[in-house]
Amino acid sequence: MQAQLVLLGVVAAVESFFRTLLRRLITIDQECQKCAEDQAVTYGAAIHLSKEMMPEALLERFTFVSKKSLEDALRKIVGVKENFPPDLVATFEDYAAVCQLRHCAVHRFGKLGVNNAIILGLTSHKSNLEKPLVFTYSELQNAIAISTSVVKTTNNFLFNEVLSRLPAATWSSNWGKDKRVFLQYYQLFAETSSTAGIVPARDAYALFQQELSRHST
Repeated sequence: MQAQLVLLGVVAAVESFFRTLLRRLITIDQECQKCAEDQAVTYGAAIHLSKEMMPEALLERFTFVSKKSLEDALRKIVGVKENFPPDLVATFEDYAAVCQLRHCAVHRFGKLGVNNAIILGLTSHKSNLEKPLVFTYSELQNAIAISTSVVKTTNNFLFNEVLSRLPAATWSSNWGKDKRVFLQYYQLFAETSSTAGIVPARDAYALFQQELSRHST
């Protein structure tokens, strides 16, 4: 039971990450704002939410629990058009399996249902049908590692995706002139739970400019 509660908390944290990141992207990124322009919000959200929180209402239709729902969110909110990189697809698939276990804990009173087993792979899981979910310590740690991976992989992908599509006129190759725009994105995507191994903003800007120069030649 304790392991299931931990799993619920982990999945809730991942969902909160996606909602917060996409909401904040809409507020600072013009391309994301264009994607959101034709999407409707409920009347209740329109009259009760602040302008800063209005994008949150757009995300109520997204569940962030399957590979398809995650890809749909990035396409419809961020405007990703090309194929997703294989490492991101793989982590979406792994995380979707974790969400199926979470579904069992919440909606099946901790037991594996048929639909969940079908999604996870009926052949390898049919012997566990209608049996309680029992996590070993290592299995729980693996689920947490998968959840952490989907956050970090998505975060890195979107940072590169969103920055690389900004108009060339956005940048002057001068930190003093560019830092206001760059810091908006850097501060959104930079890890805050730990500073270990985090590239400082100015160093990240220098690396970004190197990439721009490499692709422009």
